[in-house]
Amino acid sequence: MTCNSNGSESRVGPFLLPVGPTFFPFIALFFALIVIYANSLNGVWQFDDEPNIVNNPSVHLRSLDRESIVKTFYGLDQKKIYRPVAYLSFGLNHYLGGLDPVGYHIVNLAIHYLAAVLLFLFIYSTLTLPRLKSSYGRDAYAIALLTAFLWAVNPVQVTAVTYIVQRMASLAGLFYILSLYLYLLGRTSEVRCKKILFFSLCAATAALAVGTKENAVMIPASIYLYDLILIQDITRKIFFKHLKYFILPAAILVSLWLVFSFDILSLASSYSERPFTLAERLLTEPRVILFYISLLLYPTYSRLMLNHDFEISRSLLEPWTTWPAILTIAICTGWAVWVARRKPLPAYCILFFFLNHLIEGSFIPLELIYEHRNYIPSMLLFLPVAIFIIRALEYFSYKKILQFSIAALVAFVLIAQGHTVTMYNFIFRAPYLLWSDNIAKAPNLSRPHVNLGNILMDQGLYEEAYASYQKAWSLQRFDRLSQAPSAIYNLGRYHFYKKDYPKALSHFETAVRMEPRYSNMWVSLAQTQIQLGDLKAAESATRKALRRGADNLRLNAMLSFVLLKQGANADAIRYGWKTLTIDPEYTDVMRVLAEAYRRTGRIDRAVHLWESYLRDYRDDIEGHLALIDLYTRTGQTEKLDKTIARVMLLKGPQSWHALIEDFQNVKADHAYEPDLQRLISMIRKRLNQQ
Repeated sequence: MTCNSNGSESRVGPFLLPVGPTFFPFIALFFALIVIYANSLNGVWQFDDEPNIVNNPSVHLRSLDRESIVKTFYGLDQKKIYRPVAYLSFGLNHYLGGLDPVGYHIVNLAIHYLAAVLLFLFIYSTLTLPRLKSSYGRDAYAIALLTAFLWAVNPVQVTAVTYIVQRMASLAGLFYILSLYLYLLGRTSEVRCKKILFFSLCAATAALAVGTKENAVMIPASIYLYDLILIQDITRKIFFKHLKYFILPAAILVSLWLVFSFDILSLASSYSERPFTLAERLLTEPRVILFYISLLLYPTYSRLMLNHDFEISRSLLEPWTTWPAILTIAICTGWAVWVARRKPLPAYCILFFFLNHLIEGSFIPLELIYEHRNYIPSMLLFLPVAIFIIRALEYFSYKKILQFSIAALVAFVLIAQGHTVTMYNFIFRAPYLLWSDNIAKAPNLSRPHVNLGNILMDQGLYEEAYASYQKAWSLQRFDRLSQAPSAIYNLGRYHFYKKDYPKALSHFETAVRMEPRYSNMWVSLAQTQIQLGDLKAAESATRKALRRGADNLRLNAMLSFVLLKQGANADAIRYGWKTLTIDPEYTDVMRVLAEAYRRTGRIDRAVHLWESYLRDYRDDIEGHLALIDLYTRTGQTEKLDKTIARVMLLKGPQSWHALIEDFQNVKADHAYEPDLQRLISMIRKRLNQQ
């Protein structure tokens, strides 16, 4: 195909910038983000990171074959394609670096940097459009650079950058702004083949954006308004003439959204799990959106948190700020539409912000408020602010002291926001810091108390954990009503760790009655029944959970363990391998398989599995004792001696007899159940031979 032009190409954009100015914003943004986000690289896995990435075998890519890649597209439940681009990116991260969070943080920061660069390029090119050039062209470079800085260093973006799983928001934002920029390049090019290329790439990146997160479905509407307001001179004829060009792309993207994410049949049932109705959500969101604006313009550390405590609007008058919020948004939107011909740029910025909050801020039964939802809508919010600042600097050019004061104030704000970003990043370095900080800022929410309790429980601080769980249950302020059983469940965990198994059992039974979908509750119930010696009940509970369609990874592992305890070795092996088929990294089930193979005389396989297990759990006494037994049987004296030496190191001054007795006292937790006297005899005999 021949590229034809009707004349010299008049397109404006970064390709016409001199080399120096072109690269300065890239370098400046890079170093600014490196400085303020450097400590984010120390962040650990947090909250939703665990189910979506750490414990999600579908994104644990080990090879780049078609089957493995397609598997990542199905997200968590493996039933429907869900945010395939986002999950594929997690899979590629795992392929390159496993579950080391540093690599994920580096990618997240790189995405944010590229989004900021593209935002600069898009705004610069926009300000040099024919409709805007006379007003903004002379200052386009400075305005675009300041806007990109104000957006990129704003602390509200931290959750989209530092919270690993929210790459879904930042990556969608990257593709979103890229799609708009590619449309601009195509729209302003006079060369036919370039138009086709840029428009094709625009469509492709829009599809990638929707495949990353569903709110990107607003791209056609954003582009249509962009073309109508900033490129065209709005008339009734142009409005309808250009509308038809955006109907098909919009329909395609909406279809992709429906395929990737949306389940209209579950919409009503989802509201039954929320502490608000559809009407209450629609009444509340205008207040949320105004809060977002205040947070973006005044992002102090004390106002930033993962879970905000936001009052639900029960009516237009409860709280009284409901109707003023609705009126304010209506007035702002109406004003933007009214002045779109005379003041196209501020009009578009306002409409862009509200438009891109529609998906997550309207009828879909999501949580009411999350900071990362501002990543895309806020991209142009700071453009009018930047214009005001640049105009003020120019206006006071006659008085250098005032000009210097304004510049110093802007620099101070940017530095202060950068410092806030660093402070906010710090609490992502440990779950305890994150949830303690959230409780300090929003003490009346249940979820932070539950999550803090989980952390304290894992650290062995049982009484402190119990207090957190009690607090969560007493508040009854959950994001989902189905989260309430988690407080009961965790109280059961407390009693389990205190070895009060009857009380633990009572709490777990209550929890699974209230919420039967969560595998961890069923697993804990079965574990408690095992401790009480009721293996049949444990088997029954596990099979019941599997029939209900709960996550089958841990449940298959638990069923394998229960069957082993009952002597059903063949069935234990079958469910054990079923578990490893789901997730080859679920090495804990190797204990069950190894013992089942030992009992059935397949010693070589048992040895191999225990050795594989101990590569992940080097200090596990059970594995070492099992191998002492197996190495003695197979005559592998060198390995036997090394294993005995390792156990001697681990047991310290404790006698062999006491060690194995202690081991047998908790045999309900162990797959390997040795003959006490026989094992001690083996060890003593070998030590005497040495």
